[in-house]
Amino acid sequence: MNVEELKRVLADQWETLKEKLERENIVGRELKERILVNFAPTAHIITGPRRSGKSVLSATLRRKPLYVNFEDPAMAGFKIEDYGLLLSAGYELFGEFDYIVLDEVQEVEGWEKMVSVLRERYPTVVTGTNARLLSREFSTYLTGRYLSYTLLPFSFREFLAYREISPEVRTTRDEARMKRALREYIEHGGFPEALRFGREYLINLYNDIITRDVIVRYGVRNVRELKEVAFYLFSNFAGRCTYNKTKNTLGIGNVGTVKKYVEYLQSTYLIFELPKFSFKPKEIVRGDKKVYTVDTGMLNAVLPRVSKNMDRLMENAVFLELLRLKHYWRQGLELYYYRDTKGEVDFVVRDKGETELIQVTYASSEEEVASREVENLFRVMKLFGVKRGTLVTWDYSGKIRRDNLVIRAVPLWKWLLNSRVNLFNPRHPS
Repeated sequence: MNVEELKRVLADQWETLKEKLERENIVGRELKERILVNFAPTAHIITGPRRSGKSVLSATLRRKPLYVNFEDPAMAGFKIEDYGLLLSAGYELFGEFDYIVLDEVQEVEGWEKMVSVLRERYPTVVTGTNARLLSREFSTYLTGRYLSYTLLPFSFREFLAYREISPEVRTTRDEARMKRALREYIEHGGFPEALRFGREYLINLYNDIITRDVIVRYGVRNVRELKEVAFYLFSNFAGRCTYNKTKNTLGIGNVGTVKKYVEYLQSTYLIFELPKFSFKPKEIVRGDKKVYTVDTGMLNAVLPRVSKNMDRLMENAVFLELLRLKHYWRQGLELYYYRDTKGEVDFVVRDKGETELIQVTYASSEEEVASREVENLFRVMKLFGVKRGTLVTWDYSGKIRRDNLVIRAVPLWKWLLNSRVNLFNPRHPS
């Protein structure tokens, strides 16, 4: 490519992006705070699921980016040795710029060498949809000379901002409005464009991720088998899935194939595995995993009758919020579930020597809370030596005490709004 070709492409891309920024309600993303803390000349790698908002976030970190989208067919002829021409085209078009954005840069073979040069002069933001492919290049070439981030779909707080709903709850009417918003959030999820285009958009996105980010990128030959594994895992969200059970249920030849497919699906952020906690590290690796999906709206789109399983949808929403806490604010956070012969606790959250146990239930009153859930939570609290536990409910708020132990029941909408300050907080503010 030559400078004039690059100038035309860059101008068209920036014009398209600028129109989008002016046309749509652009929400300030919570991850931005973490990125800007150390926004110096180096490589800043932002990964996350397709269409989660990486492009918009990257282009709005500061006022004057040099933005390049490598998924644009017009960039198909770009080679890494053209990076000098890219800078020249940027200078001619925009004068100076604060930083460089290389959107979906994995489309360019050898991209990491180009980034290694550009990062010396500018903060260089790299985005991509496949964590596994990008991380492989990080480790082999950039060798630690980068900062990495993961962007997930909208949190409930970001969803409220997008819908222009105030998070302040002072009256009964405010609370009712918040519950309606929560139902919409669980039904439609947090992918920004899905909130405009609805269920069909999410079905297409699900298929795009499987086709473009898994089948094409990894050269999967048995497409039917891969799609069956993806749908099976989606159907069993918030449940335990073993590779052997998946193999036997779907009639797949060997367990190694299943494990490979699961790794592919995880690399695109379509699914996540949650390990079972054990005080023995080897058992954490070998134990059964629970599976969660990237978005409750996508679950509702792909599984038509899933809305009846509100308890599992709530659990998936809590998992995603814990994952945001880990990626956005508390990188040392460890997430597990706990299970033994007597029962299960949905989430074991650990950080810096602290532990919090969280159980999720679709209950609207104290009477609806199953006694076995409360008894089991108290039992596991004693086992872990913690005095406080959290019961995330649909609409019940209160405290359940047993000797010197206390379980705080908190509605899901309130927990999602305050998760960042509530975690490990002995006073459990609302």
